[in-house]
Amino acid sequence: MAGEALSVLTVGPLAFSAAVVALLAGVIAAFAVGGWFQKRGRVSVEYTLWLLLALTLLGARAGFVLRWWPDYVAHPLDMVNVRDGGFLLLPGLLVLAVATGLVAWRRRPLRVPLAWSVGAGVLVWGFVSLIALRLVAATAAPLPALVLHDLDGRAVKLQDLRGRPLVINLWATWCGPCRRELPTLAQAQQRMPGVRFVFADQGESRGVVRTFLGSQRLRLDHVLLDDGMQLSQYYNARAYPTTLFLDAQGHLRDTHMGELSAATLAESLSHVIANGQPESGAPP
Repeated sequence: MAGEALSVLTVGPLAFSAAVVALLAGVIAAFAVGGWFQKRGRVSVEYTLWLLLALTLLGARAGFVLRWWPDYVAHPLDMVNVRDGGFLLLPGLLVLAVATGLVAWRRRPLRVPLAWSVGAGVLVWGFVSLIALRLVAATAAPLPALVLHDLDGRAVKLQDLRGRPLVINLWATWCGPCRRELPTLAQAQQRMPGVRFVFADQGESRGVVRTFLGSQRLRLDHVLLDDGMQLSQYYNARAYPTTLFLDAQGHLRDTHMGELSAATLAESLSHVIANGQPESGAPP
């Protein structure tokens, strides 16, 4: 869920959202405990658990939308596009607690199996979340000493980009979600000169990238060519788009795998912009 930094866990060639892994583990645990009680003659809580899961996700999504309401007002259809991963933990847990209490109050036979099932699910979710985030944090690497080239063929040392919050978008012209999110990133780049946005194309030629940007009428600063896909290898990016959020010292603070909305971009930027730090007026 949103609000957790470093949210991508890589295992070999695969990449998973730590939040999704934790949620699935919690759901499996809850249904397993509910099934155990049912085998021993208790009332089935399967339908109730599905209902609670739906209400919890709805509450978490509603909380995120309200948190970033100005961004969603500008792009209202993004409210229902849950692919951006925009969920808030506390509203979801609050809805879960209230809904569970109401069901237990109204239906006495469900109280014991439901309480144990929900409790087990929450405990397993919390444990897996903690382990996953610690694993991701332990493998987070600093900004590498790589040299890429811009569209004019000039060499750019990535470590020279430190000094202000840094967003590195790993993308390709053939990637549909990449194309859809580029206008959002382009607008943020113009609106927030205090943050450096870098668009690192993965594995394509200068001509292909130039032609694409011209056809889409996109004005992007700091477009770099990573023809060897070195950044993807270094940060274990297994899918595109993947967006890296680094602080001014070049330390990775958050990773977003998949398409960004204006709201999820703002959420991830909050991990690298210090409290009270201006978003504009930084030196180039």
